[in-house]
Amino acid sequence: MANTNPVIDQPFLAEAVWSKGQEYGKCDVYPVGSITQGLEGAQLTEIGLMARSGVRMFSDDGKCVNDPQLMRRAIEYAKAHDVVLAQHAEDHRLTGSASAHEGEQAARLGLRGWPRVAEESIVARDAIMTRDYGGRYHLCHASTEGTVELLRFAKSQGIEVTAEVTPHHLMLTDDKLATYDGLFRVNPPLREARDAEALKQALLDGTVDVVATDHAPHGSEDKCVEFEHAKPGMLGLETSLAVVHRIFVETGLADWRFVAKVMSERPAEILRLEDQGRPIAAGEPANLVLVDPDSSWTARGEEMASKASNTPYEGIEFTARVVGTWLRGKTTYTEKDSQ
Repeated sequence: MANTNPVIDQPFLAEAVWSKGQEYGKCDVYPVGSITQGLEGAQLTEIGLMARSGVRMFSDDGKCVNDPQLMRRAIEYAKAHDVVLAQHAEDHRLTGSASAHEGEQAARLGLRGWPRVAEESIVARDAIMTRDYGGRYHLCHASTEGTVELLRFAKSQGIEVTAEVTPHHLMLTDDKLATYDGLFRVNPPLREARDAEALKQALLDGTVDVVATDHAPHGSEDKCVEFEHAKPGMLGLETSLAVVHRIFVETGLADWRFVAKVMSERPAEILRLEDQGRPIAAGEPANLVLVDPDSSWTARGEEMASKASNTPYEGIEFTARVVGTWLRGKTTYTEKDSQ
């Protein structure tokens, strides 16, 4: 994503990220350019120049483009250059210093509530703008039942909108906040059970298109503090497939074809990556992941490849594990690499 240091708001920075990923050679790392310079929400980046440098998606991820006039211009530029705008939907005027979902749990714990409308009002606004000004719009980390309803309406109107949901918004709820553990502070916040259920059904019926990890590593100095002061974010990359398997495959709600669709095929379609998410067939690029669906393992933050250990699944046992990956036929990971 663009919220790196420095922010990816110039073509040479995007090119540097791509080159660094290619040099490392484990997977293709596609840089996301910022919509506004420095993520400051004041002035658009050079979307055209960055698009010509190969950037396919633009986002101020972690920050919402709140200014409607600025968002309109971004949609128009994105349409002209056929790139995707990915929005972090949050009206900051409604969230302020909120740290938890606005509901019974936040009230019980004395935490300032983050209302659903802060997300839903931006989703509604952006869907209407996309209808009127065209282009391709992607919603980052949908988290509420109302957002699902808005997405369903937008798609029924033929608006070119796609959306993602995170593993933690599917599996976890704001009940986890009872211990005030900063591990569970995330943006947008964990919601209620009815939101998680609506998101599951939306993913199953295609209203929500993909699962995206929203992977956000933070050190213990940023998490082992008062809940309101903990930095929002969770590790999500290494556990993502196992969580999706737990929720959908183990319960019989869906099969492995569904998992491939929401975690590989559909993401590649949205970004128009012609060599990713392809069928396993002769002549296709050998970009592959091998999964053992019956390999029990326990999530331990300290054992993960990340430099941080802030997993919300600490101590949970899963039964699906990635045992190998290949990039254009070259082995880039085997299970022994993690041992």
